[in-house]
Amino acid sequence: MKLEGKVALITGAATGIGRASAILFAKEGAKVAIADINEKDALETVQIIANAGGDAIFIHTDLMKISDVEKMIKMTSRRFGKLDIFYHNAGVAGPGRLETTTEEAYDQIMTIHVKAGFFGAKFAAAEIKKAGGGVILFTGSGLGLRPSRQTPAYSVSKAALLMLVRTLAVALAADGIRVNAVCPGPIASTPLWRDVLARNPDIVPDEYEKMNRDVRPIKRLGKPEEMAAAALYLASPDASYITGVALPVDGGGAMS
Repeated sequence: MKLEGKVALITGAATGIGRASAILFAKEGAKVAIADINEKDALETVQIIANAGGDAIFIHTDLMKISDVEKMIKMTSRRFGKLDIFYHNAGVAGPGRLETTTEEAYDQIMTIHVKAGFFGAKFAAAEIKKAGGGVILFTGSGLGLRPSRQTPAYSVSKAALLMLVRTLAVALAADGIRVNAVCPGPIASTPLWRDVLARNPDIVPDEYEKMNRDVRPIKRLGKPEEMAAAALYLASPDASYITGVALPVDGGGAMS
């Protein structure tokens, strides 16, 4: 059990990659705090973990409020006695093309991805340091590694997140904290994927999905469980000499 005795806090764990990661981390021995604004699905994730014999709690969190970000860290440490792993996975599809991007949509995506990630790491680092070191992890994106004409605001937010990974890796190394990111390609059949298809009205879903499959050497889209496996690796002792890395998990899309 690669995370036995560890405590992990995962944002956006109600559905998709976050849910798959919470379930896998719990299976590998971690106690898991699920921070999300989506109470219904988050409680379902908690129940799935409990039914499998794991230990998880739900913390209602609005990542647009930094007071909530601080609260989720404090509640996790108070409930489980410490914090070893902070995984900022939560994300939104955000606006589409440049000409349709509003200030409100831009502010939302930058706040949820970057600002909440920055302050989440700030508050988490203090607790992880008390525990003797640990891991901070982010969900980046292949679109943070290369530009997207379909959604420039999304690319900008994820690119900023990857620079945050590198700067935190340098800043926190002396405290025994490793900082990395998983960079997924497109994951079908998740709420985020449905929002991706909706953000540009002229997108034809079947054609867009086919394009995303065809551009990859591995000719398919990813699964949440595959992203969770990569997150587990980076959070586990198996990656003890890895920090500051943005790991593409995208079927080779980063090379396209």
